[in-house]
Amino acid sequence: MPSKLNRKAAMGILAGLSILVVVYSLIIVQQILLGLIVAVAPWLLYLLVRFIFTLERIATALEQLVSMRAQEQESTGSAGDYQRPSESYERGTETEGGVENK
Repeated sequence: MPSKLNRKAAMGILAGLSILVVVYSLIIVQQILLGLIVAVAPWLLYLLVRFIFTLERIATALEQLVSMRAQEQESTGSAGDYQRPSESYERGTETEGGVENK
């Protein structure tokens, strides 16, 4: 993962390149749409790469969380405090129409 200084430098270079491409397309080629398309493409690529790195960080954090919880369960030796409600309790609160008894 690049540091903030490297990221700012990369964004500065990308911004400068985008401005040069737009100016070139306006003055030399005289087609603004072509310049905008060429200038926006690197930004979209940059955002895609940032999105992928962010997803990777989220996945890594979730894996660490799961492994920590598994270690905690192994150390306590229990499957947790959650107990599923009994079927008799569930049947007693509903009628055939799905509305609770009053």
